[in-house]
Amino acid sequence: MNLELLDYIKEVDQLSWVGTANELGAAYAADGYSRVKQCPGVVVTTMGVGELSAINGVAGAYTEQVKTINIVGTTSTAAQRNRSMIHHCLGPDPDHRVCAPNPPCHWVLRTCLDTSLPVYIFVPTDFVHQTVDAPLPLLPLNTAHPTPAPPQHLIDLLLSLLYAARRPVIIVDALVARHGATQQARALLDTLRHVPAVSTPMGKGIIRESAPYFLGTYVGRLSRPSGIVAAVERDSDLVLDLGPLHSDSNTGGHSRRIAAGCTLVEVRPHEVVVRGVGSFRNDAGIRALLAGVVAGLDVSKLRAVPMPDQGLGVGVGGGNGEKKRDDDDDDGDGITQAWIWPRLAEFLRPGDVLVAESGTAQFGLSDVALPDDVTYVTQMYYASIGYALPACLGAAVAEREMRGGRQGGRVVLVTGDGSAQLTAQEVGTMVKLGLKNVLILVINNDGYTIERAIHGPEEVYNDIAPWNWQLMLSFFGDKCGRERSREARTKRDLEDILALPQYTAPDSIQVSLPAFLEGPVS
Repeated sequence: MNLELLDYIKEVDQLSWVGTANELGAAYAADGYSRVKQCPGVVVTTMGVGELSAINGVAGAYTEQVKTINIVGTTSTAAQRNRSMIHHCLGPDPDHRVCAPNPPCHWVLRTCLDTSLPVYIFVPTDFVHQTVDAPLPLLPLNTAHPTPAPPQHLIDLLLSLLYAARRPVIIVDALVARHGATQQARALLDTLRHVPAVSTPMGKGIIRESAPYFLGTYVGRLSRPSGIVAAVERDSDLVLDLGPLHSDSNTGGHSRRIAAGCTLVEVRPHEVVVRGVGSFRNDAGIRALLAGVVAGLDVSKLRAVPMPDQGLGVGVGGGNGEKKRDDDDDDGDGITQAWIWPRLAEFLRPGDVLVAESGTAQFGLSDVALPDDVTYVTQMYYASIGYALPACLGAAVAEREMRGGRQGGRVVLVTGDGSAQLTAQEVGTMVKLGLKNVLILVINNDGYTIERAIHGPEEVYNDIAPWNWQLMLSFFGDKCGRERSREARTKRDLEDILALPQYTAPDSIQVSLPAFLEGPVS
């Protein structure tokens, strides 16, 4: 529906068309693009069948607060008034639109940026060639200088709490990045210098994990090493929770138990909540508020804060609290969970993008230390399997644009064989676009490994069809696909693959297939 709308896309400077295999892949790719480039990814679909195909990806973006713009080509306004039965409509008396009528476009775009949520724009067929007046000089869509100014009383509140605290801890969570406050959060941590900080699984990559104040990943009672739990929940007198997203998988199954005597402050995107006191509106947003705190901070008023050490071992300072890989574990040369995740973290370097699928990879990578300036993309709350592969496509497009077409950081996808089967066709889109810096690691465990750990390890519903993954690139049109695909069954196999120039400085898509000899991370 409304194909002529597409002809106008090529007339927009710096707007690129990326044709995916289906609408769901497009929605996932727009999500990944937005997370990496920190601007909305745009999905264009037809009405009904197209927008409903994309809706699971839109739901994921909504749940995890990712900016996307969904443009839907619809029937003419006359057909909508008459409720005509046109193809792609729903039911015998269709209203032609899955979502509500459109507000003004400028309001829609501003809402996307301010709320970090998906928005919809519907374009009827009889609107495509209509001319309109030039836009009014409305509020700029660039939010680098947000207005209004942050409330001074909130800045003063946070400063007074920091000055009074004897053992403060800062939690950095996903909504810091979603709402564009990564640089402000880093500036705050660097200015505080000696105040311990932890990341959540969804917030990884925001804190520089080499920093001396970084303790590790806080996942409630599932945190490792155990000293992280003591530092946050038992010993602290102030916890600043920046950009919180308290889903079960991000909090260790809601197992956080921060002491009742501790002052707990949640700095949400547009609100500050102090436990036992109340909530305070912040229309300026979290980025402006953190910037205001940094600007007003007088470090001479901060108390000396001892760095926790009990139960943290070598994990205190420098982000070394990760699970150490054991090259001599009991499984010999077989690839194990205990070995592969720290090894992949070592393989990464600053500037890379790491995309992790829901399940095994997601949990395995939560408590390893990432290099500084690695962008970590994962969908942990909505957790729709199949998300990561198209998100990798979007991330790679964003990375290429950010580098001006030049070769930049690598985009490393870690996915499972079961998940990849849901959206594998977007590998064809990567091949079509000629992406050159994508490394795909398919964990080949012959089924849904994480589900087997939860329930039914031998049940047929956790089995999948056995694919020959080494033929995937060739099937999707890569003429050199077979030589760019490799299988690793031992640690030595994978070490040799990761050392190849095609992996250290890739100039094409590469696929490797590590096979585990054990179940998922406990």
